[in-house]
Amino acid sequence: MTRPTHRAKMGALAVMLTMGSSVALAQLPFMRNMYTGPVVLPQVDTREPVEDTIAVDGDWLRDRIESQNLSNPVPNTPEARTQGAQMYDVYCAVCHGATGQGDGQIAEHYGRMPNLALPYIQDYTDGWLYAIIRGGGRSMPPFAHSMSVNERWSLVHHVKTFEVAGLQ
Repeated sequence: MTRPTHRAKMGALAVMLTMGSSVALAQLPFMRNMYTGPVVLPQVDTREPVEDTIAVDGDWLRDRIESQNLSNPVPNTPEARTQGAQMYDVYCAVCHGATGQGDGQIAEHYGRMPNLALPYIQDYTDGWLYAIIRGGGRSMPPFAHSMSVNERWSLVHHVKTFEVAGLQ
């Protein structure tokens, strides 16, 4: 087979494949819009949710203003402070530093974090600190899904020890 004949056959094959795929694609619906989707009329009631899929007894989410009046339900015991220290080492020390001074490992790259021993932070109510831990701050991630409720309250007890330890 000569080169021109081979090229002609390959070109004809390419044209036929293109036309064949165009015909096949034309049979597919161009766009599925709401015209062909399931219809729910305005007067139709919603379906009942599957049992045990909606939490009705979970932790009540409050904003900081509502949370500032909360009292810490975890007694301030050495065990609670130890658990709070463990949570602090895992979740907080990387930013706030081991002593709460705001000089954690990422401070040199991201900027200094708040010093947790400063009086204005130590004057926060337990509920306010809890809300910050749960919901996060300006550059602080929320820890609502990382720690249990009791672990967060224990962490509040630990943060309150920084002033007592003289870490200013």
